[in-house]
Order: sequence, then C-alpha cells, then structure tokens
Amino acid sequence: MTYVEVIDEKSRSRSGLHHRRVLFMVLSTKCEELKYEVVSATEVKPTYAIGYAKKVKIRVSDDAIVMQLDFRKNIKGHILGEVLIYDAYGRKLGRAVYRKLKVRLVEYIAPNLLELIKCVFHKLKLPVKRYGVIRH
Repeated sequence: MTYVEVIDEKSRSRSGLHHRRVLFMVLSTKCEELKYEVVSATEVKPTYAIGYAKKVKIRVSDDAIVMQLDFRKNIKGHILGEVLIYDAYGRKLGRAVYRKLKVRLVEYIAPNLLELIKCVFHKLKLPVKRYGVIRH
C-alpha cells in the first residue's frame, strides 16, 4: 500500500460563466475501478469564488494507476482539459490534453496508456471525436 496526493475541486465563477472540475480515478491496468482509502483531506482555495477544493492523500494498492482529470469550461462554453496519469508511487506515467473534442496523449512512457484514457472518457460519458498520440 502506497500513498498518492491528488486534488478534488468543483468551483465556478460568480457570473456562472467559468467552471472548473478536478477529479481523480483509481484504476487497474484493465480499467477496473479499485478501492482506495482517504488518509487525509486538506481544504485549499478553489480557482473560482463558489465551490470547494481539497488536497486529498489516498492510500492505493501497489498495482493501481491514478488518473487526475482537470476540466475547465470557459466563457464561450468550450471545455478544455488535461489528464495526468500516475502510478501507485506518485510517479508521472503520462499526460494527455482534451481540446476541441479531441484527446491527445502528449507525454507518455508507453502509448498503450491511450487505451486507459479511452476507457475513462467512456465511463464519464464525455464526447470525443478523435484520439491521438503525439509521437516523440
């Protein structure tokens, strides 16, 4: 059992035109949700005026993969996002961006991380036109 620090935030502006949602998922390599235990939660200042934000320390099993999803909705209603993928020890495995309904894996140790991202977007019922891997 190891510890990973993640953020949980749901906030919006006073005008209601800007929103931010940051959530996390603990998964196995086969995209099954795993159990985790919250060790501590610290209140932090949210991005926008209305809502909450917490820094959460969770205990996960050694074979877990932690995904931190960060979505922002701007004044035009466009949703921009970022997906950070960590192993059970808090090491970064990859990073993907979500823009214009497209998901691009931009930093990665293995391109098969895209399958996990596809699974998560399917679980969250988020619309995606295309998935891609930026070669490096």
